[in-house]
Amino acid sequence: MKLSPIKYFLPPFRLSVHLIAWLLFIFYEVVINEVLVGATSTFGNYAVFYACNILLFYFHAHIAMPASQLKSKKAIWLLPLIIFAEILIYIPFVLGVARFFMEYVGVTMSMPPDFKLKTIVSVTWRCVYFLFFSTAYYFFMNYIKERKMLQDAEEQRLLMIIENQKVQTELVKSQHAHLKAQINPHFLFNTLSFIYSNARKTAPEAAEAIMSLSEMMRYAMQENERMYTSLGLEIEQVENLIHLHQIRSGNSLQISLNYAEELLKIQIIPLVLLTLVENMFKHGNLQDNKHPAVIDIYQESNFLIMRTRNLIDYKAVRDSHHIGMDNIEKRLNILYGNEATLEIAKADNFFEVKVAIKIS
Repeated sequence: MKLSPIKYFLPPFRLSVHLIAWLLFIFYEVVINEVLVGATSTFGNYAVFYACNILLFYFHAHIAMPASQLKSKKAIWLLPLIIFAEILIYIPFVLGVARFFMEYVGVTMSMPPDFKLKTIVSVTWRCVYFLFFSTAYYFFMNYIKERKMLQDAEEQRLLMIIENQKVQTELVKSQHAHLKAQINPHFLFNTLSFIYSNARKTAPEAAEAIMSLSEMMRYAMQENERMYTSLGLEIEQVENLIHLHQIRSGNSLQISLNYAEELLKIQIIPLVLLTLVENMFKHGNLQDNKHPAVIDIYQESNFLIMRTRNLIDYKAVRDSHHIGMDNIEKRLNILYGNEATLEIAKADNFFEVKVAIKIS
């Protein structure tokens, strides 16, 4: 959006203030000139000279003063040179404008616009007079601007202090919660260990289930704080999960876990494979002898493939919200980006999930 010359120097919200200030100043000088001094003049004379003086005022404040580079050593000689040049240009400019309006527009001038000494001295005095006010205006506006910048910087500093205090408060809360989280599992594991010791003689299967559950919980808590874990550790917990469900179902589950030994040291993000297998137990029919559930872990080119396939238990599927799969997909996107994929397929009453992670 283009601004008019006046709005370029004066922002719209200040324009009315400047107009009022100039009207009061002109009224004051006219009253002093005509009432107290007794000198009279025409409206045209006032209009021509005040227009030139106002133009000089804003030119000096917004162009000449910034060009003088006040904050550098050049200002010592550059500012006086600019002011001198303004005076030299202002005198013939004002007299030329006044003569033009007098000869071609018919404006009556209180003083003939010629280059006599008295006229030159009078015009020079008015030029210096308005340059003085313009310089004072420039420094005043700069003072307000710098003060506003200091206020903004102080407000920003206070906001940062408040924000840092909030972060510190949240950090203390998080540390407290973390310590509490460490205490509660410690108590839980001790309790499970006590139950395991007491149940091992009287109910060995229950004791094994307790031990498997304890190991899975410990793994989940420890690996949840790590970014990566070995595939071997993840498979161990999958075996614990299968063992736990086999005890629960009386060893009636038809499920096979297949993997190559050379893949066990590969680093992956934790709980992905465990979530896939847990999803099988939650939503699959794993008791069909003819169609056993399969967990295959293998390498294909430079990708690690984790694939699960099982019959669908439609009663369980109706209550599913797919939270586990959504969680896996988000974690893969965050940590692997385009180097990992999650594929889900349903066909012929079978549910198949395939995770592919590029091996670096």
